[in-house]
Amino acid sequence: MSTAALTALDFGGIVLPPGAEVLGVLDERGIDQLYALAIAVEPDTVDSLLADSGFTKELEPGRQVFLPPVPGFDPDRGADIASAQDALPAGRARPAKVTREVLIDRSDPDRPVAHLWLFTT
Repeated sequence: MSTAALTALDFGGIVLPPGAEVLGVLDERGIDQLYALAIAVEPDTVDSLLADSGFTKELEPGRQVFLPPVPGFDPDRGADIASAQDALPAGRARPAKVTREVLIDRSDPDRPVAHLWLFTT
């Protein structure tokens, strides 16, 4: 796994389940920090990804995330998507509050893709 992926996961408090594969990472720095990730997961591990990462909001059907995805992994084409947003307080890997947006694309039921946007504001 790349250093950028490890840094992004730590920054956002994301705990990957067994069998997860980071497909791509976007790292944008400016006044704020933004990481976007696309992660393929096993179908039965979506709930553990969210629970182990401490997500506090339930997924809702549809796309409620409008940030740019990791190039090559556009969830707009997904037929079965759900999304949510929460936030983490400042901590060890986070000098400021981190907003976390997640979109789960189950268009391929055998290999769902979790799209994550992790950013400070």
